[in-house]
Amino acid sequence: MSFYKVLVIGDVGVGKTSMVNRIVYNTFSEKYKATIGCEFGLKIIEINGESIRIQLWDLAGQDRLGGISRLYCRDANGAIVVNDVTREGNLKQACAWKTSVDENVCMADGTPIPMVLCANKSDMLPPESSMSDEEIERFALENKFSAGFLTSSKTGQNTNEALLKLVEKIMAKHKKNVESTEDTVRKQAARKLEPKTQANAGKKSCC
Repeated sequence: MSFYKVLVIGDVGVGKTSMVNRIVYNTFSEKYKATIGCEFGLKIIEINGESIRIQLWDLAGQDRLGGISRLYCRDANGAIVVNDVTREGNLKQACAWKTSVDENVCMADGTPIPMVLCANKSDMLPPESSMSDEEIERFALENKFSAGFLTSSKTGQNTNEALLKLVEKIMAKHKKNVESTEDTVRKQAARKLEPKTQANAGKKSCC
């Protein structure tokens, strides 16, 4: 069974813990309780017949990956960046969180870990709002996120879809890295054998 560590990050009060509870337990509470340090949740999903264990690390939003938060980020495979879609300018804050992660965590090949943007609290948007899934997706891709979703921890809108998309991106990147490593090993092995082959050919020609 594969195992992936996923960070859940964003400003204070954007609904990170509520999103984890919705994904893991399919529950929602109106009561707000600030996260101190880090809390955890475990979700098992199935993709193409393979069971995947996802450990969700819900990080406190007071300090953008400062101090102890950097330790929590170690060996992370991906991240869900949560923002409050009802707060003006909060999408830019989500980009700041992505930048902070990129500066502190990376894949084995040095590239950024996959991240999805969750524009949360869509249930609180006014009826006249023009905010759409397409707009969030476009913003996310323009800012180098793997994907973007308009989500609601209260109703469950797109929460599981966001996690599934992230895991698919993680798996694809992991597979690419493995294939790249195997290709490098094959090339190195071929180079080691090549001089011996040439030397043997030289000896035969002398005879």
